This record gives sequence, C-alpha cells and structure tokens, in this order.
Amino acid sequence: MADFVYDKTKKTFVGHGQNWKVRSGIPGSYSPTPNGLYTAPKGSLMAGAPGYGVPHDPKYAKAPYSYRDKKGFSWFFWIGSGKLGIHPDGNVPGTKGCIGIVEDDTKSLFDKLKQLNSGPVTIQVK
Repeated sequence: MADFVYDKTKKTFVGHGQNWKVRSGIPGSYSPTPNGLYTAPKGSLMAGAPGYGVPHDPKYAKAPYSYRDKKGFSWFFWIGSGKLGIHPDGNVPGTKGCIGIVEDDTKSLFDKLKQLNSGPVTIQVK
C-alpha cells in the first residue's frame, strides 16, 4: 500500500488521514503525471528557504520555478522519476507533469513529507 495516492479523476492527493486538492499538467501543453507507483528516496524534500529542517535550494523560491503556495511557502519533493515531483502550485496554474498542490497553505503536507523523509516514500498515481 502506498503512503500517498494521487487520484487524477478526483484531483486529490490523499495519505495519512489527510486530503489535498491538486492539479497536474497544462491542457494542450503538458500531460499530467503518468500512472504508476513512484518511490521517493530518502532526502527528496527541499525547501526554497533555510530554516525548515531539510536541505534548501533558493531556486525553488525564484522564477521560473516559483513553487509557492498562496502564503509564499516554497518547497519541492522529488518522487524518484526524471524531474517529476510534488510542489505547491499557487503561482501560475498548472505543472509540467508534476503533482501541484493547490491549497492556499501547503505546510501540513510539507510537514508530513518531512516526517516521512527519513526513508523512502511511495506515491501511487492512478
């Protein structure tokens, strides 16, 4: 059983008793995350600024990335395949195939991923 499930039909990302609204892809330009089981290796979580208890890289807080929620919090979680990941999508709507979390505040998901980041995390996309 996967730690999280991204249901493309329901546009939800569910795991550990929580549920987040998501989107993936850009109609006419980029397809959504392909179906499958992804395994994010230990240490896959990055914050756009220091001070969050994980490695940080400011590129996730600057254009063209700007993986920020509407509260300005930026982060990226690599899911172990190519350049695909999970990140806030509160900037320009849509992703280039990643799973974009569209909640105004994504800190609850970041905190859960941070808690699980000491080992592999599995994500099922269906």
